[in-house]
Parts: sequence; structure tokens; C-alpha cells
Amino acid sequence: MAGKDKKGKLSDAESPKGTSAKGKTSTTGKSCGAGKARAVKRSLLLLTVSAVLALALSESLRSKALDMMFGAEEEFDYSSTTAPATPAPAPETVAGG
Repeated sequence: MAGKDKKGKLSDAESPKGTSAKGKTSTTGKSCGAGKARAVKRSLLLLTVSAVLALALSESLRSKALDMMFGAEEEFDYSSTTAPATPAPAPETVAGG
């Protein structure tokens, strides 16, 4: 039983060329896809944090984002259809005594 570990597997040196008990690994010992997935997750996290900060700190950008989501704010021209109130007549003073 020379060359086998406690679990009965062949060591990497004795396994057939091109196969490893752990599968494909890079020179650092990590699987090849793990580093790429971590890089994508970090990029998405950085992009999300940057977008939130930009929206929080920029009023014009926040306004544009809200306009895109909910539509532009309607502007109304208010014009009065009634005439302005006429001043009340001055009270008459009674002369005499």
C-alpha cells in the first residue's frame, strides 16, 4: 500500500498524468473558475456602490433617474379665471352731533 494516503487515494505524484484527485487546479491550488467568479462579484459590488454614491451625492443625477423611472414631472400653468376681488368701499363717517 505504498503511495496511498489514509483515505486510500493515490498521491498526485502517483496518479496518472493529466488527472488529479481534486480536478483542474491552477498553480496556486485554487480552481480555475473561482478567481474569475470572484473578480466578477467584486466588479458588480464596486459598480453598485459607485452608483449608489453617485445618486446620493448628485441632485441632478437623482432627478434624472427619478424622471426615467416615473416619468417627467408635469408642469402646470395656473391661470385664474376669476377677476381679482374689488376692495370694499370705505365706511362713511356720520357728521354732526
